[in-house]
Amino acid sequence: MKPNVDQNIVLSTEESEYIRSVLEKIDYDPSGSDFYLNKIRKVAYTVFPERVITAINKVKGFSASALGSLQIDNLPVDNSVTGSPRHNESGSAFKNGVLTENILVTMGVLTGEPYSIAHEGHELVNNLTPHKEAAKEFTGLGSEVELDFHIENAAQAYMPEGDTSPLALILLGVRGEPLGGPQTRISDCRRALEKLSEEDIKHLYGKNFIIRVPYRWRGASAEPRDNTDLSPILSGPISAPRVTVAFYPDMVLAVNSRAKQALENLYQAVREVSFGVQISPGRLILINNSFTLHSRDSFKPAFDENDRALRWVQRIFVARNLWNFRSFVPVKDRVFDPNVKTAAPEKPGREKTPSAA
Repeated sequence: MKPNVDQNIVLSTEESEYIRSVLEKIDYDPSGSDFYLNKIRKVAYTVFPERVITAINKVKGFSASALGSLQIDNLPVDNSVTGSPRHNESGSAFKNGVLTENILVTMGVLTGEPYSIAHEGHELVNNLTPHKEAAKEFTGLGSEVELDFHIENAAQAYMPEGDTSPLALILLGVRGEPLGGPQTRISDCRRALEKLSEEDIKHLYGKNFIIRVPYRWRGASAEPRDNTDLSPILSGPISAPRVTVAFYPDMVLAVNSRAKQALENLYQAVREVSFGVQISPGRLILINNSFTLHSRDSFKPAFDENDRALRWVQRIFVARNLWNFRSFVPVKDRVFDPNVKTAAPEKPGREKTPSAA
């Protein structure tokens, strides 16, 4: 049987138009203020059908039955999409409204705590469009390189400030290429582990690997580090594992040849059980980042007459809570900059006696 998303929900026209009617009336706040998020929370459990809420709860589950991926089709998209943003341009300048941003934030608050990292985008919702000058970068702005399978920000699970890797990431198509564009590939590591030997799994559970931080994170964080100490790839029960791995070039270094072989076997198994989806306009993909890897094919992007990319995907990160982000400075309410250090608290001591005037 060919692998596919764990659950695929297709909204009816009536459901889609109801979502539009409610969310297009809310002003999107790119900073992610409490005032804005509270507005979203008030409508979140009514705007989506019950089967969507049930599926999201399964993504947040803590057992072996937790969903690794969720696809929702026929979501509404803003009218009159006239282009796509570059760099720090706002997406609202290229479409009539902020409907897709509000959809992503609503899905985010249903899943956990939405947030953004400043070097990924200066708004709560990130815009992923190919940039010609970044074509060879291993980021969402690149196109000529394959973004190989990875857990998002895998190394951040082992940083001194605490685990700041996302619980989930949510992707929504806003604008598409005529032929569909590249595929985003998804692989549930639980299925991949079924193909490995007990010896492979034992080495993956051992502290046998150095995991490098993503390219944009290098030199960042409250205590800058470019890689982890010796760490495991797997932790927790085998039926519901926490996976921390990235298969970009030179992202994981094994301590010995047997650990390296286990890592290679895992990679082959991850590829074997993977499947591809095209994130077309109105299609949303929610990826459980605890154990589900994703990748994106290399591709040759198409551009319109204004040199704006035809492919435009929006993304939001979701955490279980924001406690471990306390070492990062919020440059906006929920946009954190790990490059800016928080002020160290003063050490407690005896009060000085003021000198006589």
